[in-house]
Amino acid sequence: MRGFDFGANWQAFSADHVDERRLAIAAQSLRQLLQREDLGGASVLDVGCGSGIFAVAAYGIGAGRVVGIDINPRSIAASVQNLARLAPHAPITFQQCSALDSAAMAGLGQFDLVYAWGSLHHTGAMWAAIRNTASLVAPGGTMVLAIYNRHITSPIWRGIKWLYNRVPAIAQRLMAIIFAGIIYLAKLAVTRRNPLEKERGMDFWYDVIDWIGGYPYEYATPSEIERFVAGLGLQLRRVVPAQVPTGCNELVFGRPTR
Repeated sequence: MRGFDFGANWQAFSADHVDERRLAIAAQSLRQLLQREDLGGASVLDVGCGSGIFAVAAYGIGAGRVVGIDINPRSIAASVQNLARLAPHAPITFQQCSALDSAAMAGLGQFDLVYAWGSLHHTGAMWAAIRNTASLVAPGGTMVLAIYNRHITSPIWRGIKWLYNRVPAIAQRLMAIIFAGIIYLAKLAVTRRNPLEKERGMDFWYDVIDWIGGYPYEYATPSEIERFVAGLGLQLRRVVPAQVPTGCNELVFGRPTR
């Protein structure tokens, strides 16, 4: 299965945009989602760490041991470089690992917070990836998932993403320019906010490339995810609905203490 090179996009984003200001925005988004000001020494696993900015942000708001994993070696390289620039002495490690490799995942141990924002729907086997990720949540721990919402247009977007990864680079650039305009206008109409003012410390242009190129691509409704994760022994605590119909729903789960 030919897929998108997320790592190359994260490296380009990191070179152009990762700095202390964006790190602070990422940290604040973590606080808001978790409804906590401080992580109080919690161990954290960032699944699909991308640029590594959220692993660094977690440490900045009080996490103890932090591990970031990603299947793409360029993502790991970007994460290591950003760590060296933003928090060179932090107890954070990054390693290449697939969320679909159950043995490798189990070898990581368990964590107080398992954070998988916008990554597991790009594995090609989302439900298996969610199962492996949920198994690493310690008793009393928390899991954050951000998964693309199921919408009537989702199959169309899957086709667009498939096509993007099969055309020459010049055609990819043209697709990105065209869809940047479409996505900008659509988000502005739905949210009534300037799409260039990105949350989570991200960037509109690189998000557009990620969106139209992000293949494999899967999606689900919050209720579908809740039912599946409940079978894994975790309870839904909070849902933050997607801002746009095909965006990511954010779900926060907790594992009861034994």
